[in-house]
Amino acid sequence: MKLKQIFSSVGQYMQEQPIGTLLTLLFALLVIILISLYFRVYMDDAQWEKFKVEHHCELRMSKTGTQRASWACDDGKTYFRWRQQR
Repeated sequence: MKLKQIFSSVGQYMQEQPIGTLLTLLFALLVIILISLYFRVYMDDAQWEKFKVEHHCELRMSKTGTQRASWACDDGKTYFRWRQQR
């Protein structure tokens, strides 16, 4: 199929099914956003591992002795990492 024919059929579909076109575009946008968020978190995990070692971060324990998702680091700050709850 030629490129011109493809654009013609897409244009015809958009005119015949405007709601379907809008829903398809919104679904595609949602998929793109979710994929970008996944890769952003994945890259952040690698940076966190490096930061944790450099700043001598230790996992804090609650009063009951269970681990929490907070880390005490030598820079005096407490960091919360939801991905560490796995």
